[in-house]
Amino acid sequence: MIFSVSGRTLALPADSVRRFLPLPRLDRPPAAPAVVAGLFRYQGRAVPVLRLDLLFGFDAAPPELYAPLFLTDWDGRPLALLADRVFNILPVPDAERTAADPGLSFNGCAVATIPHHGPHGGPHDGGTATVIDPTRLLTEAEGRLLAAFQAMADERLARLGAPDSETGNSEIGQEAR
Repeated sequence: MIFSVSGRTLALPADSVRRFLPLPRLDRPPAAPAVVAGLFRYQGRAVPVLRLDLLFGFDAAPPELYAPLFLTDWDGRPLALLADRVFNILPVPDAERTAADPGLSFNGCAVATIPHHGPHGGPHDGGTATVIDPTRLLTEAEGRLLAAFQAMADERLARLGAPDSETGNSEIGQEAR
């Protein structure tokens, strides 16, 4: 799955994305880490939304109204990744993958580079996309902090007795993005 964040073309293995979701209204508790855009409720769980622009140190770009979310799992917990735009979902033969430069990848999350061309066949962003391994997005310490933050949000939901929505995604609080 090829997408963009702050003008950079990235890719995720399609089997790592459970679902595409429209950007819901997010609750932004004061204790949320800066890279967490907020939380939303999905199938009874609080799901943190990571801002990849801030996580990777790219230029900060506030999410647009129709910014897509990718629902994935990190260490057995639901996690959503915020992107600017989705370009394509396509198979890429192993022969077309090249190794990513390990010096350019925090925590080794950039695992390969693949060719990518724009919708009309022309190159987009140099004609390549950096493949990200979602299991390596966070360090162990960051993962523990995010899990603790998510557990607090789940506990808060349980205390409030917030019902599930029909579609499985409703906001935690009333605060708009």
